Amino acid sequence: MQELLERAAPLLRLPGPLGSPDQMPEVVEGGLRCPDSGRVLPVRDGVLDLLDPGFAPTVSQKALDFRLTAWLYDWLRPHLAPLFRMPSFASEVENAVEHLGLERGDSVLDVACGQGNFTLAFAERVGPDGLVVGLDIAHAMLARAARHVRETGVRNVLLVRGDALALPIATGAFPRVACSGGLHQIPDLPRALAEFRRVSRPGGRLVASGFASLPGSTGATRRLMRRAADLHAVDLGWLRGELETAGYEDVAFEMPAGAVGYIWGRIA
Repeated sequence: MQELLERAAPLLRLPGPLGSPDQMPEVVEGGLRCPDSGRVLPVRDGVLDLLDPGFAPTVSQKALDFRLTAWLYDWLRPHLAPLFRMPSFASEVENAVEHLGLERGDSVLDVACGQGNFTLAFAERVGPDGLVVGLDIAHAMLARAARHVRETGVRNVLLVRGDALALPIATGAFPRVACSGGLHQIPDLPRALAEFRRVSRPGGRLVASGFASLPGSTGATRRLMRRAADLHAVDLGWLRGELETAGYEDVAFEMPAGAVGYIWGRIA
């Protein structure tokens, strides 16, 4: 873990009042320390907690932060995917890897990583010289991810508890950013997209997916999801425009079947 923290520390920033955007945290035994206050943020059970103490979760985010919910999500996902007519997980991984342009030695930020299924797949592709930071706000989901990391024995994954709306990541830190399956849970997408852009290097690539709708489709589903669980069904046409405004080029999307859409682009 110490070697992993040393590798990741230049890419990380401490949350809220603890750190500044330009200040790299110090690596100490078992965690990171704020150079100004001396406060140590330890790694516990395989997770580095960089979530601002003032963070207020949405209804859906709260629901996923229980051990039982996280276990059910982890166990049910492969069984529920066909009901939503989603591609196989292997196909989703190949799609993400292709559009990210992943190579051995790459660094990847996996936002809304959940139980770490894409995180581990990316870690395998980038190899031991690469680095994958899996980030989520739900401690219960990250605990599942940490269990999978331990079981697989990978050494190039750092799991971080953090907020997609205020990423504890240095500006321009990552050449590859992914948010696979989590777009519909982010309450303020424009703000999150701005954060994705901020932490990306020039020439960097983004892939993202989640419950979505095609341009021109009815908004009834989106309104129902918002009222029932504070979730989005993201309009892919709107999302493409937002990404282009944020500075992405070659933005494209697809919705092969069902309710899940995929989008990708690269930094100009």
